[in-house]
Amino acid sequence: AMAERCPEGGRDMKAIAGKLADAESLVALKDLMNKLGCENLTTESQVAGLSADVRSSYLMNSQIAGVDEADCILLIGSNPRKESPVLNSRIRKANYEGVQVGIVGEDVDLTFATAHLGDSLASLKDLVSSSKKASSAFAQTFKQAKKPMVIVGPGVLQSADRDVLLNEIHAFVEAAKTVVSQEWNGYNILHDAAARVGALDVGFVPSLRSEEVEKKGKDKAKFVYLLGADDWSEEEVPEGAFVVYQGHHGDLGANRADVVLPGAAFTEKPGLYVNSEGRVQAARRAVPPVGEARDDWKIIRALSEVIGEDATLPYSDLGGVRARLAQVAPHFASVDVAPEQPMWLNGQYFGAFASKVKKDAKAAKKPLRTPIENFYMTDVISRASRAMAKATQARQQGLSA
Repeated sequence: AMAERCPEGGRDMKAIAGKLADAESLVALKDLMNKLGCENLTTESQVAGLSADVRSSYLMNSQIAGVDEADCILLIGSNPRKESPVLNSRIRKANYEGVQVGIVGEDVDLTFATAHLGDSLASLKDLVSSSKKASSAFAQTFKQAKKPMVIVGPGVLQSADRDVLLNEIHAFVEAAKTVVSQEWNGYNILHDAAARVGALDVGFVPSLRSEEVEKKGKDKAKFVYLLGADDWSEEEVPEGAFVVYQGHHGDLGANRADVVLPGAAFTEKPGLYVNSEGRVQAARRAVPPVGEARDDWKIIRALSEVIGEDATLPYSDLGGVRARLAQVAPHFASVDVAPEQPMWLNGQYFGAFASKVKKDAKAAKKPLRTPIENFYMTDVISRASRAMAKATQARQQGLSA
């Protein structure tokens, strides 16, 4: 059936991973799709195409503890109160101790004093201007800072003109000489999904050819595999495509699927995840899977065996799949260990990145804002939660009161 639907093999296929996918299932699905000749692998929420080549380009390089060392903090397209409340509390502590916090993007209430510099990246120019007279107190502080911290959030990463925005931010970081030095790396990316960094670490990204094909809208996929993906956009799943959904809640993905494979939620299986600072963290099974649900990597392994010998994955137990993870990215062998500082190659990376952005391309003139509208319902599990529904209702009533 797959051969009939996909006459060009892997070129007619596509895989989309969801926000909560564990690293084991990500590497298993990547291995399977690659064996079938498919290189069109993406993660949902408009972050497809984010480069996985240089780890320091997508991590929180200062680490969360680095907030305590920073002497000035700049948030670009980020609302940590919604995206990472623990990080926000750390920033608030630093602010109470005298560290100034600036915001580029939507002016939001973070529960502490902030300096709103502007809605767009145009406001960054004042921070690196050679003029001795800065237009704001924050700009003066930023210029004098020895360890400034720049945090780029989902408001940039999930913007339709992300590449243009990142290119401008890269140029700003290069111009601000103290953001990155021999003693300090203040360039940070803040992600809003548990699976995002793990997917980049294992290379769950589209090939250059697949990315170009997607942009041109040609050769649309005829077979789409959704790994717990429920927040994709309509154009990502072509009309008429045969869709397999592997997941644990009957949300958007299950409603669109032709075949549903019941997977276990993160509370029902052991799994590895990587946080924004690059630390590998292990989740343990708290409750058994419901009904016929299975660990996601096991479903993919069984599927590979059914497809045929050429597609069968070479591991059959948890130890084997984790050994494969460590082979792809050695840091997966060190669970809950503070990550080593990734090598800073962003000078070369920034140059290569700039070359793929059109010279005359300009970002849309609209405020950078977090994509999170409802703090209490950000994924398929929380959207199905009665407790989160009550919290949402209470919040709405509080705002209208």
